[in-house]
Amino acid sequence: MQQNNAQVRKIRQWSPIWIVPIAAVLIGLWMLYHHYQQQGALLTLVATDAEGVLAGKTTVKNRSVDIGHVSSVELSDDLKQVIIKVRMKPSLTPLLNSATQFWVVKPQVSRAGVSGLTTLLSGAYIEMQAGEGGESKRHFELLSSPPVASSDAPGLRVSLMGTEGKALMVGDPVLYRGYDAGIVEQSKFNIELKRTEYQLYIHPPFDALVTENVRFWLSSGFSVDLSSEGLQIDVGSVASILSGGVSFDVIDGWPAGNMVKAGKEFLLYPNKQSIQDGFYNEYVEYLLFFEESVRGLKAGAPVEYRGIRVGTVTSVPYFFSVDKSFEVSMKQGIPVLIRIEAGRLYENLNLRELKDELTRAVNNGLSGKLATGNLLSGSLYIDLELIAETERTQEQQFMLAERNALSKQMGYPLMPTVRGGFSNIEQKVLMALDKINNLPIETLIAQGEKTLQSTDSLMQNSANLMAKLEAIVASPQLQQLPEQLQLSLLELQKVLAGLSPGSVVYDKLDGNLQNLDQVLRELQPVLQMLNQKSNALIFEAKTADDPKPKRAQ
Repeated sequence: MQQNNAQVRKIRQWSPIWIVPIAAVLIGLWMLYHHYQQQGALLTLVATDAEGVLAGKTTVKNRSVDIGHVSSVELSDDLKQVIIKVRMKPSLTPLLNSATQFWVVKPQVSRAGVSGLTTLLSGAYIEMQAGEGGESKRHFELLSSPPVASSDAPGLRVSLMGTEGKALMVGDPVLYRGYDAGIVEQSKFNIELKRTEYQLYIHPPFDALVTENVRFWLSSGFSVDLSSEGLQIDVGSVASILSGGVSFDVIDGWPAGNMVKAGKEFLLYPNKQSIQDGFYNEYVEYLLFFEESVRGLKAGAPVEYRGIRVGTVTSVPYFFSVDKSFEVSMKQGIPVLIRIEAGRLYENLNLRELKDELTRAVNNGLSGKLATGNLLSGSLYIDLELIAETERTQEQQFMLAERNALSKQMGYPLMPTVRGGFSNIEQKVLMALDKINNLPIETLIAQGEKTLQSTDSLMQNSANLMAKLEAIVASPQLQQLPEQLQLSLLELQKVLAGLSPGSVVYDKLDGNLQNLDQVLRELQPVLQMLNQKSNALIFEAKTADDPKPKRAQ
């Protein structure tokens, strides 16, 4: 029997059944890819604590729109920080750069006001502030408080350096002539440089006013300055009164200058007056010794000459270079260091010219004295005046020589001093009392007693004389005198009546006078002839012809 062997052959046709698993794998890969694409970037936020932040519940928002959520909240390996993982939407990936900021929004009360009240019902959430520019970033620090202004906000940001004890806080206002011009964004203390550094945000349109010659100073809102120059009261805005702040402006008389770029550094002055004082950085220092009390004289007090400020008191008292300071103050007086500032006299005065002029002035008698600037506060200032050498006593000149040697030892030139104000009045009163005390009072009293005795004797003699005069006036003989005088006047009247016009004596006397006048007229020709010829009574004299006037030619 013939045996047939079976032939086996492979079927090479692809089965359609494999389409299903392949499609499933592809769909799964696409879904996985799509899932990761839809998830967006995974960010890491580092914070000191996770108050109000819950994994799977806390959202990330921008302008109240959800843009991500917190996926996990864990502690760091050293347990000092909190690591918060945040999944963002894919569309925000281009905005995640070094200028982007994150912070937790929750109910908060600060100088800027009350914020985050809506989170009382909805719970805390993380706010994102997108930044422009910078490198792509996935690791951020979670801010403890919201930024004052967004990094892309229009305006100008400048830096301040302050060394005063009073510090500004984030949220304090920045003022320009009382107007709200910006806000303090950052405040930190530099340990190495021992100064406080601030960042200010100046919003439009005030950012155009920040120029090269602008100066910044602390504004306390309400300040009272009672000094030797008088009472000054400065009242700022309500915000500055409640929380303080910083003001800026261009000093009077200065040009504004060019606008500055962002990040420009400025010095923060303690007040506006200190800005003016900082202009006078060229000066000549002098040392003065005062015998009277310097209570009321403080560093910063003015030095004036005839009402014009020429300098500033630097130190009261100045004992830095003095050995045995108490002994010096007892013998020489209290040393006070002042400086005469070149900028207060006139422009373009260099330091050498100032030294030469002051040396000549001191040699000519320029001296300092204490003067009362304010009676209410008792503050003093130093007034300069010219004192001639002849007005100083020998003792004062000897004291001046000792002070001059001491001041050279301390390294400063000496300016003489004189007493002034109430101290000068007191000295003059004491000198007057000393002169009165040196008067010979006992001798004057003895002479006064003798004078009183002589006066008493004179008064007694005068009384006796008056009594004798009264007796003479009262005597009968003196009483009869008026009657005799009256009779004499009547007799005189009768005599005068006999000589009056119409009386016989008067008529006779008038006739005799007329006859005498006629005789004198008849004698006139004879007298004229005798005048011309003295011998006319003996020899005959010819009568001369009457003179004839000459005829005119």
